[in-house]
Amino acid sequence: MIIKFLRQRLLLYAIPIVILLFVLVAPSFVGQANISLLMKILVYGLMAMGLDLAQGYAGLWSLGHAGIMGVSAYTVCLLMRHFSIYNFWLLAVAGIVAATIFGSIMAALGGRMRRLYFMLVTYALGEVVSAIARTFRSITNGTDGLWPMKYPDLGFGFTLSREGLFYLILVIVIVCGFVLYRISKSPFGHSLLGLQENEVRARTLGYNVDIRRFIAMVISSFFMGIAGVLYVYAVGGISPTDTGISISGLLMIVVILGGSGTIWGGLVGAGVMITLNYFISIWAPDRWPLFLGILFIVVIFFFRKGLYPRMVHLWKKVIRYGNIEDS
Repeated sequence: MIIKFLRQRLLLYAIPIVILLFVLVAPSFVGQANISLLMKILVYGLMAMGLDLAQGYAGLWSLGHAGIMGVSAYTVCLLMRHFSIYNFWLLAVAGIVAATIFGSIMAALGGRMRRLYFMLVTYALGEVVSAIARTFRSITNGTDGLWPMKYPDLGFGFTLSREGLFYLILVIVIVCGFVLYRISKSPFGHSLLGLQENEVRARTLGYNVDIRRFIAMVISSFFMGIAGVLYVYAVGGISPTDTGISISGLLMIVVILGGSGTIWGGLVGAGVMITLNYFISIWAPDRWPLFLGILFIVVIFFFRKGLYPRMVHLWKKVIRYGNIEDS
């Protein structure tokens, strides 16, 4: 009985274990370009997972999350450029705090607004970040952006290599993913889903809807701050384009593709989106929006809950079929 249970659990998590093992050994046999691609997938996956807590659970459809990430990334780059601070831990704390404060302001101003109005407020605030980055050229280097191209200095004279940076990002993203997943499965996470399904009933039962949504937005901003710090090291810097509506809209699409309200779906959606973008941009760079539109339509029509829930459902059917064959 115990052996059968362990076998079922091992089969259930077989795919993520195989993927994790592949990612762990990837730096040994892939080129530098592919390591950069994997790091970009991980960072965008973390951004999507952070957004999913606000969008998929709290019902806060934000078009300003790239701005939150940008506040963190610009904080890191500005401290490097103007204050010659390179310690990873100091930069990480500064970036995360800055992003969380900005996200809290966004949540407070969005306040009682829902759906379209909340999207408009977050869009406006996200564009403020982009506009400031473009306008104050002497500080932010304007449209050229800031590109410090530094590897993390962990202190005590220890600086990571590119492979070390990859493993650092991998560990942080996995830990953040598990923390977000546990939050989503906690009573607080379930209450957010309840608010989204029936806000009137939640208020009747005594839930403070506004406070809970505010907390969800703050937590989401915290993880966007972590993603912003990692983005600087993975990509090499930040530019105003990375903080605007194009990236915020892309993150929203990534969450929908992966599966809104699943957390891990954000990582799956980022993997599919960034990988397709990379290879299609090589083959037909001008046609990426066309392929993105086709992909989005296919997912909406055939995988309405997203790719991740469908993958989990199909794998569970395979496991059940195998158990029936063995019995």
